[in-house]
Parts: sequence; structure tokens; C-alpha cells
Amino acid sequence: MTTNEIRKLFLDFFKSKGHTIVPSDSLVPKDDPTVLFTGAGMNQFKEKFLGRNVTYKRAATCQKCLRTGDLDNVGKTSGHHTFFEMLGNFSFGDYFKKEAILWAWEFFTGNLKIDPVRLWASVYKDDEEAYGIWKDTVKIPGERILKLGEKDNFWPSEAPTKGPNGPCGPCSEIFYDYGKDVGCGKPGCTPACDCGRFVEVWNMVFTQYDRHPDDKLKPLPANNIDTGMGLERLASVMQGVKTNFEIDIFVPIISEIEKFSKTKGRASKAKANAIADHIRAVTFMIADGVMPSNEERGYVARKLIRRAASHGRDIGILRPFLYKLVTSVTDVMRSQYPEIIEKRDDIAQIVKKEEESFLFVIDNQLPKVEEAFEKMKARKDAGEIAEGAFNFYDTYGMPYEMLEEAAERHGLKIDEELFESFLERQRKLSRAKTKMKSEIFSETFAKKVEALDLRTEFLGYDKAHAKAKVLAVLGDGEVILDKTPFYGESGGQAGDWGKIETESGAMEVEDAKKIGQTIVHIGKMLRGTILKGEDARVFIDEATRRKVMANHTATHLLQAALRKVLGDHVRQTGSMVDSGHLRFDFTHMKKMDQREISRVEEIINGNIKDRIKVEKTIKSLEEARSEGATALFGEKYEDKVRVVTIGDVSKELCGGTHADNTNDIRVFKLISESSIASGVRRIEALTGEAALEWARKAEKCESLRLAAESAKEETKKAMQIRTKEELLKIDSIIARSKAVGASKIVAEMVENVDIECLRVLSDGMRTRERSIVMVLGTVIADKASFIVSVTDDLVDKGLNAGAIAKDIARLIEGSGGGKSGFAQGGGRSPDKLKASLNKISEDLGGRI
Repeated sequence: MTTNEIRKLFLDFFKSKGHTIVPSDSLVPKDDPTVLFTGAGMNQFKEKFLGRNVTYKRAATCQKCLRTGDLDNVGKTSGHHTFFEMLGNFSFGDYFKKEAILWAWEFFTGNLKIDPVRLWASVYKDDEEAYGIWKDTVKIPGERILKLGEKDNFWPSEAPTKGPNGPCGPCSEIFYDYGKDVGCGKPGCTPACDCGRFVEVWNMVFTQYDRHPDDKLKPLPANNIDTGMGLERLASVMQGVKTNFEIDIFVPIISEIEKFSKTKGRASKAKANAIADHIRAVTFMIADGVMPSNEERGYVARKLIRRAASHGRDIGILRPFLYKLVTSVTDVMRSQYPEIIEKRDDIAQIVKKEEESFLFVIDNQLPKVEEAFEKMKARKDAGEIAEGAFNFYDTYGMPYEMLEEAAERHGLKIDEELFESFLERQRKLSRAKTKMKSEIFSETFAKKVEALDLRTEFLGYDKAHAKAKVLAVLGDGEVILDKTPFYGESGGQAGDWGKIETESGAMEVEDAKKIGQTIVHIGKMLRGTILKGEDARVFIDEATRRKVMANHTATHLLQAALRKVLGDHVRQTGSMVDSGHLRFDFTHMKKMDQREISRVEEIINGNIKDRIKVEKTIKSLEEARSEGATALFGEKYEDKVRVVTIGDVSKELCGGTHADNTNDIRVFKLISESSIASGVRRIEALTGEAALEWARKAEKCESLRLAAESAKEETKKAMQIRTKEELLKIDSIIARSKAVGASKIVAEMVENVDIECLRVLSDGMRTRERSIVMVLGTVIADKASFIVSVTDDLVDKGLNAGAIAKDIARLIEGSGGGKSGFAQGGGRSPDKLKASLNKISEDLGGRI
């Protein structure tokens, strides 16, 4: 049975049991800043588990998941992964233990035809209800039902005694028995033994308690079911293979890797397994909008690419190859995730660029690693070695294994505990930084709002003012209304400004944020106080809103223009629009040239001039996509979506506010284009009056630039004249030189010239004298400058222009240096320059 068949069978089975089949959520959790990645099927249902927005009571999914906690084990064991798919069925206050257990058994024994004798179960030691269902209803013999403690069979693990407080409950797991010929072979072997004979295939969490601060478990108002089953692990059971890496969706990827590999054997197989895992993870991360970078999610993507590339080097693959595996990944995963096919080429290009960047780091940093370890060789200081290795690991992304091998070549060993201590210190700094952000926006503010479970109706598509009821006042300047024309910051659009008035007070709204279904108005009190339950009059700042709408519509025109100029590979990865400017992030592998920038501006301003009507309609997601509407990279949408159409120029899914006509934008000016991550560019632009004001300032700056260039050119011409004048004096300068045997020493101050003139003069004297040392100085704008020039015969005798320059520089409080034949320098004490030249001249006389 193929993996695709198992996935479909599972979803069809639970659909027949009255479950809504919910598509996989993005790997990037929406509205949940507490986690970096979606790590379980239940993540997207957190609101429903809390009893909020329950639009269906039963759900089943196949969820894309990403975990990096066991990264070092990936490839080495049979079942560790970073990216994996989790099958799950969920109940939100509907069915409970009996149905969950019976359906699991029915699916295994009836649909998958697994021999019941191969299946064991475990329950929490105090969960007599679950034990009874397994024993009396399912009829599993008591010796195949394990009672385990809270560490193994409670969620969260050890919650009854150690917390955390909140929803929790016992678990029941189903294990598959590979048979007596596998594992330890002991007669009494059970799933509690980790010999490999048994594998856990399904975990059911019965969320029935609320843990309180007094450590007591109190029943929840409604019981929930949360189950999870790793698709890859189940496929290995059904396909009769020993490891997940031998199932049908891994074999084509690993076969491709082995074509590139130059080595064979068990170690090579483990490396190939890890590479296959990592490229799957990276492919889906990038498809969901996570671009390799040095920050948070992007850092994980970059780390996985670099680990995979490093594994590739270990098995003899020295050139970029990971990007070629993207096609293998998309081919085996396309039936469930067709969206990755259209993004395949973009993903491959991003991976290729990251690989090339990493190989460049290796080629440039590895010699420095070798040099650093060679210097440490004599001291063999464990702390110095570990810290040095960590710095290369943390700063340049050098793989630990590569650092370990380099240390061994120099007779050194990296102390893993010390290295880990540096790593943990860095993690704490990172966590502190992340915690600071999350406490402000999620742990305190957002969580407080979510706990209120309030819903704000948004009226702002059609209205600029309204009457409303005050639902809550969170603090001085934080108000929630039952309805509002204020757009709450979301989807890259800033919140509206405006005013709220009640009988008891008035508030100037400086921002609005959307948190779940709630819009919070944030600002400062103008008079009195606003009270919960009051009637309110609400007004947005219409002038500010019009600017925001113009900027937002301009981003849609920008994406269309970029695709027209640069190609269809361009996809939006993020944006931010407010009243002052717009910012647009998109996929593209190289810097835009001036011709491309000018063409984009030309197209957008042409669209503006054409006065195209901007239409906003509500459609089903399926209908919108069939019409070719563009969706945001990695975004998940509801069944009903808002479609913004600008003639035949642009059609996008978008919940933001927009201009009614492109002419409302007036003018578009692109002011910057830069790189923000591997394969991701950022454009910043202005519209309307802001664009015109920028142009006026730019024109003034251009005038100043031209005036400065003119002045610079005049100075250059004047200096050329002075140089010619001084060249005419070369004979008299040489005549004043000091003769030492067949050689001459020139030490002269030259007035009102630059250092380039001194260089030209020294070259002129070199053509006339075969053996000469020249020390020429000048003072311009209270700064001393000098040059030292020595002919080859005197260099052979031991004179060094660079050393002489350093001697002079010390005397005039400056710096200097260069090569043996020519050097230059300067200093802060111009009044000492002439005396310094004379002193050096005297010293040179005794050295020739």
C-alpha cells in the first residue's frame, strides 16, 4: 500500500465518521507567535480546543509538521525526521474515549487489514475507563495492555505533578509488534522495551482535565480528542520495511542522492537519509514562505541546507546538488500538495544559491579554522578550543563535524560539554530576545485579548464612521468595540487612525490591531474615560486611510509589473503598507538593474494614468483560484475569500482596503531595491504627494551633487596646473639634494599640492636619477601628507620606504606605510612635518 493510498484511506475513513476534512495548515503557524513551526496536527485547532469559533465538532487532517529537537538523530535511526506528515482526528466537545479507541481499532484491523495479534495498547495507569474499553469492548487480552505512568502516558508529560497548568489529559497509544525475531528476543518483551521490536503508531490524547495552581485536576466543561499518527512510520509498517527511509516517498529521493555520491556503506546510507529528510523539510519550508536567513525560522532553513550540504561533502559530493533534489521531492509529494509544483523552480533556485554561498564559506573559512587550531596546538587549552570552534560554528555556519575533524588533524579535541555551554549561552540570549518580543505581543497583550473571546464586526470596506458599543476597555487607551470601521493591522496593512467618542470620554486612535476575531483600538485619551457598555461614535482619519489604500493598491500593481519585467517566478513573500510608504518583498535571485527598475515604474505609472477601476468581490476560494487569482506565498485562506481585481492587470486574494481607481494613486516612485534573504528582494516605494515630495528633494540633491562635482572638477584642474608648475622645478629640487656617494637624498616641502602631485614629482625625479631617495611633504587643510620613494639599488642596500614612512608618521602623530620602493602617510601635526623631513634626511645620510 503506497503512502498516498494510506493518507487517502485515513481521511476517507474519518469523513465517513462525520469528520470535516481540513487541509494541512502552513508550517508557519498563523496568529501563534509562541512556536516557530507547526509541530503537531492540533496546532491549527487551538482556538476550537478552547471552545472558540467552533464551526465543526469533528475534524481530520494530514498535517505538515516540522521539529528540530532530534536533529542529530535524523538519518541515523529508523524514524527520526525534521519534516513529517501527521494524520489526526479531533473532537471538540463531541465524541470521547470509546469512539476514538474503537475507530482507531476499526481503521487498523478493518481498513488496513493489520493482524489484531500484532497490535498492543497502553493507557495511563489511573485511566480505568480507557483500560476497560480496550479490554472489554475491543477485546485485547489484558497482557497486551500496558499501564504506564504520567511521564509516558499523559499530555503534557508529567502534567499532574509538574504542570503546566491548563488543559491536559491521559493518553492511550497503539503499538505494532514486528515479531519475536526482531529486537532483544526476550520472552517477556513488551512495548516498554526499547529494543526495536515494537513501534508506536498512534497516540490518542483524552483532554478532560484543567490543571489548577493548587496541583488539582478538575474536569473540563467539555472533553476533547486529539490524536496523532506519523504517516511515514505507518507506511513503513504497511510496506514491510525496516525504516521510514525505505518507504515509497523516500526511495526516489535517496536513489537520486546515491547517483551523486562517491562512497557506499552504512555511514553513507545514514548521510543520504539525513540529506533526503532535510531537502524535504527545506522544500516545504520555502514553499510556505520561509526563506533562508540568519533569523528565527530562516535560520532553521539555512541550517538544514548547510547540514545537508555538509553531509554531501562527507559522501564525496563537492558541488551544489541539493537544488537538483527539489524535483524529486515535488514529484513524490505533488498528489497531496499540488501547490509545490508551481513553486518548484523558485525553491530550487533559492536552495542552489544557499548551497553556493555555503561552499564559498567552507572554501574561505576552513583554511582559517586550520590556522586557528594550529595556533592552539601548543597550548591545548580546552576552553580556547571550544570557544574558537563555537565562533566558527555560530558566526560562519561551519558544521560541528567539520570543525571536529579539523581539530583532530591538529591533534586537538573539542570538548563537547564546553562547546554545548557556549551554544546554550547563545540560545539563552536568543530566547531572551524572542521572549521579550512575545511577552509584549503575545503572552500579555494578545493572550489577554484572546481570553476575552470577543468578536468585532469590521465595517471599514464601506464605512468611514459608525455607531458602536464598547465591549471592553483593557487599559488606558485600549478599547474593543462590537463593530468598527477601523482596519486592524493584518496582512501587511497598518491599522487605521481616527477617533472614538462616548458620553464619558474621547480617545485619539493611533493604531488598531486585529487579534483573532477581535480588533483592538489603541491610542491616547483626549478627555475623560471610556467605559465598558457605553455607546460610541467612531471615525477613521479618512485622509490617512486614502493614502494607505493607494499604497496597498500600488503593491498589487507592483507585483504584476515585476512579473511582467522579471518573469513569472516572482512571488510576494511579504509586504507592509501604511500612509507613508509601501514595502514589498518578493522572490528573485539577483539585483534589479536600472533598466528593470525604470521599466517597472513606467508600467505602474501607465496603469495609474489609464484610470483602471479596482473591483473587490467575495468568492469561493476554488472559484478565485480557477480564475487565476494570485495568493500570498505560504498563506492559508478560508473557504470564502476577497478578490481584488484591477482590470486585466492584477487579480489577487486580499483582505485589505484598496483605492477605487488606479488614478487615486496619482504617481508611483520606487526609491530602493535590496536583498533581505537568500533569493528574496525588497522594494520600498512611495505614492501620491509623498512620491512628488521625494522627487522634489531628489531634484534639489541632484543640483547640489552637480555643483559639488563642478567644484571638484575645478579643484582637479587647479591641481593639474600646480603639478605642471612643480615639474618645471625638478632640476632645482635635485640641485638642492644631499649627495651621499653616488646617491642623493631629497627632503622637500611642496606648497599647495595634493599627495598625487607629490607622487608625480617623485616619478619625474626617478627618471632623472638612478640612485635617489625622495621624501616629499605637503600641508592641505591643516593636514600633513607625505610620500617616500626609494630607487631599486637603495632597496637592495636595505632601505625600505614603508619603514621610513612609519618613522615620519610617528613624528607627526599619524600613520604611514607601504612597500619597499614606495610609501605614503599623513598626520595631525602639520607644524612638525618640515622638521621631521629634515631629521629623516639626516638619518638617511648615515644609512646609505
